[in-house]
Amino acid sequence: MNLVAIHGRLTRDPELRDYTGSQGNSGKVAQFGVAVKRDFSDETDFFNVSVFGAPGESVAKWRHKGDGIIVFGSMQSRKKENVTYWNLVAQKWWFAENKGGGENASRSTVNDMPETMEEVIEDVPF
Repeated sequence: MNLVAIHGRLTRDPELRDYTGSQGNSGKVAQFGVAVKRDFSDETDFFNVSVFGAPGESVAKWRHKGDGIIVFGSMQSRKKENVTYWNLVAQKWWFAENKGGGENASRSTVNDMPETMEEVIEDVPF
């Protein structure tokens, strides 16, 4: 089972571009980075994220560098010149708090956001 959920901050503004897949399908994809602070440590992990279609257009419109985000999807890898590159392909994303918090913090406005990991696992089709 290849399921990944991360909660962090965008490291750059999402870049929205057109794509054409190997099977002739085409559309929009938003690509950005997310920094995730490790629990109980000062270390941070960095993820490259791709969001396809209308959700990608939404993330490009509403999220910017430094904004909080929750992403749920699967990891994919590709090799290039003996280096393996990993990318999180998002299936869903949600707003998370913006830097600074307080009254202007943007908390999730999506009604179907799972409350627990068990709800996420129940959503998996196998």
